[in-house]
Amino acid sequence: MANAKKKNTARRGNNEGCIYYRENEKRWAASVTLGYDDDGKRIRKVIYGKTRSEVAVKMTTLLGTKLKGGHASVKNDTLQVLMHQWIITFKRAEVSPRTFERILSNAKNHIYPEIGNMKLDEITDTIIQSLLNRMLFAGYALATVRKVKFTLNQFFAYAKKSKFVDSNPVAECKVKSTKEHKEKKDDDYKAIPIDVRKQFFEVISNHPFFEPLCMVQLFGGMRIGEVLAIKWKDFDFVNDVIVIDNAITQIPEFDADFNVIGRKTVISDTKTCASVREVPMPAMLKKSLLRWKENREKRQALTGISFTAPDDLVFSNDDGELRTYYGTRSMFKRLMKKTGLDKYNIHFHSIRHTYSSMLFEAQENPKVIQQLLGHKDVTTTIKTYNSVDRSYFKQATDKLEDKFKK
Repeated sequence: MANAKKKNTARRGNNEGCIYYRENEKRWAASVTLGYDDDGKRIRKVIYGKTRSEVAVKMTTLLGTKLKGGHASVKNDTLQVLMHQWIITFKRAEVSPRTFERILSNAKNHIYPEIGNMKLDEITDTIIQSLLNRMLFAGYALATVRKVKFTLNQFFAYAKKSKFVDSNPVAECKVKSTKEHKEKKDDDYKAIPIDVRKQFFEVISNHPFFEPLCMVQLFGGMRIGEVLAIKWKDFDFVNDVIVIDNAITQIPEFDADFNVIGRKTVISDTKTCASVREVPMPAMLKKSLLRWKENREKRQALTGISFTAPDDLVFSNDDGELRTYYGTRSMFKRLMKKTGLDKYNIHFHSIRHTYSSMLFEAQENPKVIQQLLGHKDVTTTIKTYNSVDRSYFKQATDKLEDKFKK
């Protein structure tokens, strides 16, 4: 028993204290640094609990109290110490587990290695701007750099409010696209190219599972997470309508030191409120789904497992359980490689992009496409989902030429 306890003992980051098991007292304990005295010595406090989790909660509460203590209690602490405590104490309570994991990861990977050892009053706008510039020119995704800036801005706004600093050094910093970012965006045709669509359609038509799954994306515009979470009751075969109000997501599981120790796939709400929607079910998609339902009914008869009841998942695994995104993606990649389509870099989001591109090609109103895709803002629909294939250019110039001749 003692050995098992010792294996669970882990060091926390610098100045965060550590959680450990006291064998002689049969209880967990943690030593927390609360600041420094006039001689520069650390002020420590030891807290106890019956379980490691109990100690972790007490330690988080204690650190939160310290953070509210003002500049005097934190003047000798580094950005890494204070920001880490702020993320764990405050951000964790107001964001989803996945967002919390991303914030923590960005801090550990991009912020702490660069400026983590600096004191808050040493950090200037020039230092922050230089950090963001280095990330941009190192080729990091624009979205990643902006998220790093957003987290820094939130932290320093909090630090200013708590009187740790006099001003927010992030306030005037800018994140702009580099030439490389712009070129990549211009050349990134995300939808399946027009001349490849027929080949792709023929490939999935010969696959009993991916034919209906890809058809739901290709003619329903659904995200893969929405597809894997959909149930038979969400398909109205009488009125030819699909109701989309759920999606799968991965919830990270943390240990007491906030290291990710596992992930669990669950059904949750859609990406945004705007993602809850009803979309029409074209005849081709309806036929595909009914064929798939017949397939599942046959398996149901053989195994005794329910696959077609209203609350059953449409694309469950062979045990009737929820499929994971990564498992489904691996199967899809193998199919693309086997058929030679992997050279076109087709993935699930490409299919959703193809749905929107086909609607734009049909000159559909962008506001209608926005509603069908479940976007909160039509700008996202126009900028991100209106992929421009090179053949568009010839079509446009041909129309101009015809009009000129007339």
